[in-house]
Amino acid sequence: MKKLLCVFLTTAMVLAMGACGGDKTGKAPVGTRPVYTSGNKYEVGMWVGISDTHWEYDETGKKIPGSGKALTDEEFLEKYREIAEAGITIAYPGYDVMSMGNRTYNLKALRAAKEAGIKHIIHDPDLSEYLTNAKILADTGISTEEQIVQEVANKIRPYTESEYADALYGFMMKDEPGYNMFETLGYAQKVFAKAAPDLMLYINLFPVVANGFQLTGENTSTMSYDEYLSRYFNMVKADYISYDHYPLYGTGLSTSIEPSFLYNMDVMQTKIAEEGNNRRLWTFLQSISFGARNRALGSIADATFQAYSFLAYGGDGIQWFCYAAPPANDGNTSFGDNALVTRSYEKTATYTYVQEANRRLNAFMPYYDNFEWKGVMLSYASDEYGTYDDTGNFEMIAESPNVISTDGTVTGYTSDECALIGVFEDKEGRRGYLAVNFTDPALKKTCHLTLNISGKGAAVVAEGGKAETTVDINGGKLSLTLKEGEAAFVIPY
Repeated sequence: MKKLLCVFLTTAMVLAMGACGGDKTGKAPVGTRPVYTSGNKYEVGMWVGISDTHWEYDETGKKIPGSGKALTDEEFLEKYREIAEAGITIAYPGYDVMSMGNRTYNLKALRAAKEAGIKHIIHDPDLSEYLTNAKILADTGISTEEQIVQEVANKIRPYTESEYADALYGFMMKDEPGYNMFETLGYAQKVFAKAAPDLMLYINLFPVVANGFQLTGENTSTMSYDEYLSRYFNMVKADYISYDHYPLYGTGLSTSIEPSFLYNMDVMQTKIAEEGNNRRLWTFLQSISFGARNRALGSIADATFQAYSFLAYGGDGIQWFCYAAPPANDGNTSFGDNALVTRSYEKTATYTYVQEANRRLNAFMPYYDNFEWKGVMLSYASDEYGTYDDTGNFEMIAESPNVISTDGTVTGYTSDECALIGVFEDKEGRRGYLAVNFTDPALKKTCHLTLNISGKGAAVVAEGGKAETTVDINGGKLSLTLKEGEAAFVIPY
């Protein structure tokens, strides 16, 4: 009887140990498998859309008189359907109507956008000019703020009260302003928000690589990028922040990644956190060759690498530069004819790359849309000689408060190539991790990443564009194999 009792007690102890701390293999107990859903699409915009007239340009970027060929209404609509099919949710005007738009084009574009099932940001020169002068009108007493708000409402009424109004996302105001415009833009944003609280007045900022003259808009080079952003946040109270930064360099067989690509994301998130108003973060990503060093996209990986990196940094919207190729030379920069569509609006290989990247990006939305960004982890490449950072990006953000070494769930990580790991948390306090192969996609390197995970016996693993899987975590380790441009969202439970 004593022997039987001893066997019973021993068995009970083993079962209790398994329930509390795992089995002999070190496998932690498996909790309730989380299920996430979201019907939202990720915001995907672009630069340089479709004009209703196709023009030819000379070698200096000037429109050739008499070369215009009008698109029929059906041709125009078909081009907008192609925009939607590329996975773009917000269209922009064509090259010649981005800064010199008109009501006829704008209404035609809104109609096409509505029929294609997407939104549109348009440009109205009269509105932009009035908003540029609005602060002067107020300061000199020519108009009260109430009168200015009413006049703004009057100027946008042809669009807001049109039958295509539900396709209107907002109005373009200024691309890459210097600090000398912030006071003007701040007042413009203030009165526009009162006149149209549900619409965006679109302003896009310089990247961190801009020089002092660009940042100030004056003949001086004394302003830092940090000061540029601080002044913008203080003076322009929008609910979003947008900037552009293009990381893919290379000519011929030589390629590289701009080392401040992640730093620009990092400083933006730092400013957003310091302000405390939870602004949405938007950026432009590269989809065309231009200048002396920015290369054309050569693969889907070139597109997903950029998009996943921004996603890992908690970004809210991307825009592709460009959708349609601008003139070969716009007077400042030379451009390839290799955007999503050519200057003649014919699809290129880039169209396919970006279309697939947008599809894969949206495949993460059921998870991403249910999590809040907390920071990033940096897994340096490691070989027999030690660890290294082959793009220089990790060095620039290594001391950032946004970089998390470990947390209560992921206690460590190793990889043979650099991996960027976005850290997220859902409303129940469960952590999620977006792991990105952070190597130049052109080098076609595969990253083998191992996460050390504490207290969790399994994980939901969703890879870009693929069906999610359930993976057992044995011995407290979970291994991922990420090819170039690939990412995986890992949710331990």
